[in-house]
Amino acid sequence: MDGPLNRASWLLRWFVRPFAGQEPSFYRAITACLLAAGLFWQMNALNKTYTTRINFPLAWHYDSVHYVPLRPLPAALPVTVTGQGWRLLRANLGWGTHPADLRPVPLPGTRYLPATAWHRGLQNALEGVQVTEWAGDTLRLTFDRYATRRLPLTLPPDSAKRYKASFTPAMVTFRGPASLVNELPSPYPVVPPQPSARGKAEEVEADVKTPARIRASVPTVRLRQTRR
Repeated sequence: MDGPLNRASWLLRWFVRPFAGQEPSFYRAITACLLAAGLFWQMNALNKTYTTRINFPLAWHYDSVHYVPLRPLPAALPVTVTGQGWRLLRANLGWGTHPADLRPVPLPGTRYLPATAWHRGLQNALEGVQVTEWAGDTLRLTFDRYATRRLPLTLPPDSAKRYKASFTPAMVTFRGPASLVNELPSPYPVVPPQPSARGKAEEVEADVKTPARIRASVPTVRLRQTRR
């Protein structure tokens, strides 16, 4: 039966018959020709102009000694760009390109980076490529000042009703965003490990646990507690 499979098989045999029984040098020459043709086609394609969407990396520069972002700053920004294929390939792969330098003013109450600032930073970084569409009009930011508070330590209310405690050191310094540090309770509670059932005074090590984005000057303290 002269079906589709038989016709396809005949066409395949007809195509490969001239190549059968040739010397190895013949096949090497054919392979080299195909590779050269593919290379020339690729180079010709990369010389044309295209439009594509890329995620371009960002480099943030601000006074990190005195200010802290309350939300993670974006590491990259999606933009639509137009340019020569070679340049777009380099931008996509990160070859010879540098992140866009963005310099926000990190004052408390800052809520966004003006579009003119980050447009300029991106366009400077994407040299030779035209940005045709931006991800949005603004980049949302939230900054706060760093603050420190030195607080005495205490047991949590439920433990303080049954035990007396002394801490070494007796006070710990906390550092972080001012809006969070100012909300820390004073004295600051430290959860003790399970106390001894004998009720005798024992000195143990207790972790100083803090909310996210706040650091304590010491990770642990020595705690001596006795039953009331």
